[in-house]
Amino acid sequence: MADVVARPMFEWSTDYAVGIRQVDEEHQQLFVLAERLHRAMLEGNGKAILVNFLARLVDYTCYHFAHEEQLMERIEYPGYGQHQQEHRELRSRVREMQDRAASGELTMTIDVAQFLMEWVKHHIIASDRRIGNYMTTRDTKPDPPHPTMTPDRRRFGS
Repeated sequence: MADVVARPMFEWSTDYAVGIRQVDEEHQQLFVLAERLHRAMLEGNGKAILVNFLARLVDYTCYHFAHEEQLMERIEYPGYGQHQQEHRELRSRVREMQDRAASGELTMTIDVAQFLMEWVKHHIIASDRRIGNYMTTRDTKPDPPHPTMTPDRRRFGS
């Protein structure tokens, strides 16, 4: 098969930055993971990698949300409850997709890609950015990364 040359669907830019270095790095890894699905779809391998992709997405989602929630709790973020509920809903949707794929429904790669695009547009740009804005207005600095919670442990490089 010829090499597929196409513009990335999930490409990090500073437009997605929330202003918290570690959170931004974790979001960048989410983009890397999502783009891996997009590339596989372009190459006709979306179905083949879907189950593994969703398992990695569940793992990363749990890791990232736990870190974000620890941060919100530490800085006493007033929107913590609502943000945590958004995380529960996103986690539930990812697990639901994982269950569908595990039951043999492998024709859902487009649904998964659309879900990820909506997540990027709505959750990161709106909800996560509010955490960064809150920290800026309070001049709060995040703690250094905890040794067990480093983004390096969850990188999804090519």
